Amino acid sequence: MQAIRCKTILTKSKLPSVDYCYNVYIGCTHACQYCYAEFMKKFTGHINDEWGQFVDYKENALEILEKEIKKVKKNEKVLLGSVTDSYQPIEKKLLLTRKSLELFLKNKTHISILTKSALVLRDIDILSGYDKCEVGISCGFLDKNVYQILEPRASNPYERIMVLRELKRAGIRTYLFISPIIPFISDIESIFSLAGDSIDFAMGEILNTKRNNIKKLRSILEKLVGYNKVSEILNLCKDNEYLSTIQDKFEALCRAYRVENKGFFAHKN
Repeated sequence: MQAIRCKTILTKSKLPSVDYCYNVYIGCTHACQYCYAEFMKKFTGHINDEWGQFVDYKENALEILEKEIKKVKKNEKVLLGSVTDSYQPIEKKLLLTRKSLELFLKNKTHISILTKSALVLRDIDILSGYDKCEVGISCGFLDKNVYQILEPRASNPYERIMVLRELKRAGIRTYLFISPIIPFISDIESIFSLAGDSIDFAMGEILNTKRNNIKKLRSILEKLVGYNKVSEILNLCKDNEYLSTIQDKFEALCRAYRVENKGFFAHKN
């Protein structure tokens, strides 16, 4: 871990329904094996480091945020954690996300948080003070044998779903991001059955196979499903018929649980 200084902190977003992204950390020690934010290595001086094994923090993030926050208009939304997790383990000590939330609240900024960490509940006192705030968790599978391999240092999926329930009880708008959806591994029906009554909206995303370390991912998937099944999984992630079927299922589940469907994303080559 090392401290770095940034020149800017709010970046214009290309993501749907988000105007700015805010990342106080570089890298993420949750070490999710399917993460496609690994491209950040070549921009941050970590080209030879293993993704998931390092994190840098922007020591002047709050100072820069105070200067830049004025450019966010009242109808615009800021996403905390687009290429990192704002609540990864080091946040428990550094409190950069918590202090950022205090600044955003003071400015009455509309914020969105996406995390895999139960640590977000620590800040429920601040989040409850927002007029416009939404907190989501990403979850793609519930099987212990799967998440311990693919998400070794994130909060387990059941803890994440508990987070949604607690936030919902506190009156905070919540959402579920079912990602990554991996053929033969992800069970989106079971995820909805546990989380469906605790969310306002949902999004889904197929596993992104357009990545630099696909060989590494392939070897990891082999541990879960065997050598012969991996090619079928990767092909299905780009197969129009499969994508249409799984999207239809996702949309049907949104209707069944009466939650807003805010998008289903695929990454075709």
